[in-house]
Amino acid sequence: MASSSTLQASKDSSSSSAANAYADEPWSDRTLSNYIVRAEHPFNAEVRLDKLVEDFVTPTDKHFRRNHGPIPNIDGAEWSMSVEIGCRAAPAKSCTKTIRLEDLVSLRQFEVVAVLECAGNRRDGLKAIKPVNGVIWGPGTASNSRWGGCRLRDVLVTAGVPANLCDPFYETPRHVEFAAYGEASDDVHYASSISLEWVMNPLNMVLVATEMNGKPLCRDHGYPARIVAPGLIGARWVKWLKYIRVQDKESDNFYQKRDYKILPPMANGGNCEEFWPQFPALMELNIQGVICRPTADERLCVGKPYLVRGYALSGGGRAVDRVEISLDDGNTWDLASLYTMHSKGKESSNERDWAEKQWSWVLWSYRIDSVPPNCNIACRAWDSGGNKQPSAAVWNYRGVMNNAVFRVKPQTTSSAHSRL
Repeated sequence: MASSSTLQASKDSSSSSAANAYADEPWSDRTLSNYIVRAEHPFNAEVRLDKLVEDFVTPTDKHFRRNHGPIPNIDGAEWSMSVEIGCRAAPAKSCTKTIRLEDLVSLRQFEVVAVLECAGNRRDGLKAIKPVNGVIWGPGTASNSRWGGCRLRDVLVTAGVPANLCDPFYETPRHVEFAAYGEASDDVHYASSISLEWVMNPLNMVLVATEMNGKPLCRDHGYPARIVAPGLIGARWVKWLKYIRVQDKESDNFYQKRDYKILPPMANGGNCEEFWPQFPALMELNIQGVICRPTADERLCVGKPYLVRGYALSGGGRAVDRVEISLDDGNTWDLASLYTMHSKGKESSNERDWAEKQWSWVLWSYRIDSVPPNCNIACRAWDSGGNKQPSAAVWNYRGVMNNAVFRVKPQTTSSAHSRL
């Protein structure tokens, strides 16, 4: 039996090793005043809600940070990733291709303004029902940035994947797995996958991104290259790319098989292993709406005007078509004003093209002409697929995809200053 001194030495060594793994974190890139830090190691921080709605396109220093391990420090000049076609009946003679940064830049470049949301956004609302497993996020893990890079589709075509979706190669469902450089807390590395069919549709704008808001990616956000998968949960937007692999099955990685799934209500920490294989990995975002101002601790002046503000988003390319506001906890509703992107050439038109895929969030506002006493504000968003936020949260063990009607009950006073 090991002595207590041996056990203590082992524990100290383990703590020292963990500390060393995080010794090279990019703290100079983190404007901590914009964030609520939920964990330092690995660094996980959500954006303060008042900061979140200041910009339609989220600046990099206000974008939430989600990590599962230490941040790799990669030299872009030395970086490379492999692109592999590892499935049966592969059409290419050479099934592996090495890609460097200059190869990505040489392909046609695209930009997309797309919202990135963590599947655990608003996990605190599910924890309020009963315990959940995961970082206890509030509603600040959604951000809307401008991403630049080449299409993943084009990278795969250069490696030999057929460009024509009518090719017999696509008669069998296939998957694209992405893996990251660096360590991950629950597996040898972070990896995930999405369907090849989704990737190869050029309208879905899946990118191998090298830029964020017009500048090279910073380390926290995946330098030198990451996946941008608009309309899908953040877990599929793999950073620090190590390899991309076309294969016949989805990724076997922990973060695909045993995480980011909505398990049934009887699943818990003691029996979840039996449920993981039975349910699909989450892909598309659901409809979501959040009130950012006022916050619960903000004071509103009764009888004075106030401008309520927030964000809304949906997944799969579906557009947010309305946000409704209630001042009496859902008994009556009114429409908020929406602020969204115009398509090129349609700036002068007030009519939206609902067939067009929408990847960015909307910001919204609602003017209260006279704040009522005992004001109880609720918001619910709808999308072009007819989906709306449910009235009550649906608990699940991992605490993911909470999109219940968002409610805030601010303090009211007869002497506070109103905010317009």
